[in-house]
Amino acid sequence: MSRRLLLLLVLLVIAAALLFVPLPIPPNYAGRTIENAGHTPLFMLITLCVLFYLRAEFALKGARLYAFAFAIGAGGGFLSEVIQKPLHRDASWEDVVSDVIGVLLALALFALFDRGARLTRSMRIVTVVVLLGCATIYLTPIVTMARAYVHRNGQFPVIADFSVNDEREWLVGYGINRSVVRGALNIEFHADEFPGISLHEPVPDWTKYRTLALDVENPDADPLVLTVRVHDRGHGKYFNDRYNRSFDLAPQERRTLRIPLDEIRRGPRDRLMNLQQISDITMFRGSRAGSQHLRIYSVRLE
Repeated sequence: MSRRLLLLLVLLVIAAALLFVPLPIPPNYAGRTIENAGHTPLFMLITLCVLFYLRAEFALKGARLYAFAFAIGAGGGFLSEVIQKPLHRDASWEDVVSDVIGVLLALALFALFDRGARLTRSMRIVTVVVLLGCATIYLTPIVTMARAYVHRNGQFPVIADFSVNDEREWLVGYGINRSVVRGALNIEFHADEFPGISLHEPVPDWTKYRTLALDVENPDADPLVLTVRVHDRGHGKYFNDRYNRSFDLAPQERRTLRIPLDEIRRGPRDRLMNLQQISDITMFRGSRAGSQHLRIYSVRLE
């Protein structure tokens, strides 16, 4: 067995293992980004091995070499996602795109250093553009994630003030339309059952502060019942295992809701919430009737 074939088989075994073995990756923004980022370098390495093997063992060269390598790499990426469906893993077209980007990176790198390719000047420029374009697509989510964490940590104890786009990485809406206008998050409710917004992954340690302050406004001519919910990482997914409190906002009222952190700590029925491991804050409409809009200016600790 040749070294090239052995290396290719090792990489295929690693790729197959990733389909079956649960990885110790935390289920947060960084973990998801890192997990998704792993597809591209893995398929880049596999495709490079395929290129070397096809050229050495089958004497393929030129367009046929690159066409076969692309078909094997991209086909393998698609097949890996199809296999994950019956295994109840997180298969997605986004992962297929990441796999194909890895394949294209391998083809471009190989072509640039392949003496047998005999690239013209224009072809070399196109190859470099493909290489840089794929690298940019690959690196953009990682850079966005790192920038969001830097911004989040740097502005703490302000949890959100909607002054920059990085904060939108932490927002998840439920039954709403949302937009940021002049430093405020404007929310339009369109679902009947508990529409709202969650702020995931704030800086988790709140022990040095006393109050959660929410600067909110009801811009409509109808009253609004606004429910605030806070979870920690140990949240058991039950209604009584978290902090819940409803506030009545009068028509066109802007108010800073101040909630003592000791009240939040005592929110779960059968335990104390861990103020060193806060995982998210949710605000949602607690009644079907009333205002259809909410405006959030800031969320901070005091």
